[in-house]
This record gives sequence, structure tokens and C-alpha cells, in this order.
Amino acid sequence: MKPLKINTSGAGEPLLVLHGWGMNSNVWQSVKSQLEKSYTVSFIDLPGHGDNKDVSASSLEQIVDAIQSSFYKTHTKAHLLGWSLGGLLAQALSIGIPDQIQSLTLVASTPRFSQLARLNDKQQEWLNAMPKSVLEQFSSSLNSDIEGTIKRFIALQFMGSKTSEAYSAKQMQRDLTVSVLNSPPTSDALKTGLKILINSDLRALNSTSSIPRHWVLGGLDRLVPIKVAEDLKSMYPDDQITLFKDAGHAPFMTHPQQFVQSVTEFITKNT
Repeated sequence: MKPLKINTSGAGEPLLVLHGWGMNSNVWQSVKSQLEKSYTVSFIDLPGHGDNKDVSASSLEQIVDAIQSSFYKTHTKAHLLGWSLGGLLAQALSIGIPDQIQSLTLVASTPRFSQLARLNDKQQEWLNAMPKSVLEQFSSSLNSDIEGTIKRFIALQFMGSKTSEAYSAKQMQRDLTVSVLNSPPTSDALKTGLKILINSDLRALNSTSSIPRHWVLGGLDRLVPIKVAEDLKSMYPDDQITLFKDAGHAPFMTHPQQFVQSVTEFITKNT
């Protein structure tokens, strides 16, 4: 597999940043300059997205391998920040190369994105998540309308959310949609990402990790229900959880200053 292109800027502790499904690194523009003041920030477009549209990967393992071989070849250790699908990939990286992860900040993410009902095994149930049928519907609609599917997914991220900025959530949604559709990901990358969101379950593997974790959640998130915070507290009592009650699925966009402050405080504590 070709090495992934990496855009690095800023100065300070190394921080690797991973975007979510269907997006690219431009999604971090609202916090980029603030993060660069404290960290040497490396932004990676996932395979099939943005600057790495010519790189293909068909599984979680292949994406993790691509990130590992491209970034960690020159970095012995770094803090890791992942949003949504990027948070799931960050968790997988922390399980595979724990000695190279300083800390994990997982934004609007979860160890399992799809619901799981087990009538005969209540301990394995996972109900505070998206119905599997909804994720499968997104996957099915990619076959006929990629642009429309991306638009609907972006709309879900801002639905009901408020913003701390004069810049409205509705305008953020419009600008993000234009940015993504100007350089859309490949169909294969979108399908692979949804397959990962539907099938991946890192709950048990996370329990074996001692890496400091920080979950950043939005109280109005339609993709990662806020009630998942109760599950996280139960499974990982030592983890830090930060809630932005007026935010949806993209708290770093709607509440950038508060977001950077929470990330910086956590990383400082674990440096």
C-alpha cells in the first residue's frame, strides 16, 4: 500500500488527528490554528479521502496498518485525537501499538457504533447506539446516490445542535457540505467505512488498555446517543468524559474554544 500523505504544522508535543466517515482533514479548520499553538499537529486524510484518494484500504486492519506505517515510522510516540470513525480507528491503533500512544481523545465516538440486542446475554447488549438498519440504509443508498447520502449524513451531524459562535450551525453544515463535495471520497472508501461502523466492536479490547482516554460527547448527537456515557463510565471508570450539552456530532466545530481547552487540559495532564 502507498504511504499516506500527512500534513504537519505547529510546534510542541506531537498530536495525530483523524477525521470521520466521508470527510477529510479540512473538517478541522475551526480548531486547526488553536491546536497548532500547543502541538505539532499531523492531519491524515484516511485512505480514499482527500489527499489520499488514490490509496485504497478495504478493512479496519488495513486502514490502521496504513496509518501506522505512514506516521509511526518517524514518530516513537504521539497523542491521538480521533473523531467519529476516526475515533474508532484511534482505539484500534491504541490496542495494536500501545507503546506509541501517549493519550487518546475520542470525539463523538464509541467502542461500538451499531446497536446489539442479546436476549440471552444481557452483558453483551449495546443499546445506546445507532440502529444497525440505519447504518445499512446509508450503505445501500451509496449505490444510487453518493452525493445525497453524504448530504444526509452531514445534516445529521448538526441536527438540533447550537453553536457558541456567531457562525450558525446551519451555515457550518452548508460550508462543510460544499467542502466535502468539492473533493468527495471514493465510493469504495465510503462503503468500507460504513462496514467498519456496522461491524466493529472494541469494548472488550479497550478494557485491556491502560492508555489515558478522554471521551468528548455532544448532548444532542444523533449518531452517538449521549446515554452511551453511562456505558462508558461503567466499563472504563478511569476514563475522562467531557459533555458539550448543546453540541451535536461535531463539538469541535460548534464549540471550538471550549473543545480545544478540554483537549489541551487532558493532554497536559497526560504528558
